[in-house]
Amino acid sequence: MINAENTKLTQREREVVALVARGLTNQEVAQQLFISTYAVNISLHQACVKLGARNRAQASLFAFKKRAIDLQDVFSLEEIADLLASLAPEAIETIASLLKEKLEGRRAQSVAKST
Repeated sequence: MINAENTKLTQREREVVALVARGLTNQEVAQQLFISTYAVNISLHQACVKLGARNRAQASLFAFKKRAIDLQDVFSLEEIADLLASLAPEAIETIASLLKEKLEGRRAQSVAKST
């Protein structure tokens, strides 16, 4: 049985999943991290088990959803801005509205915690 303690990714697993999310092959991940492809395979497999993922694509997606990795672990802020800028203006407006709501919610939570 998997419990919460067993589902926490190690630093190496997070690094591997972040590079996989970026689109790197196992060989490229190994070169980037100066480890063997065998070590990449093991880390990726362990991450998949912990995240409940069937493959590398699911591992990346589940790691984002479970907050095991952040978008900034995968892309720079400039790259994120470039990706967002490629969207239609309506989508950008929707994203801006959603971000504003989330930020207002965080501010409200912060104020509530401090009182």
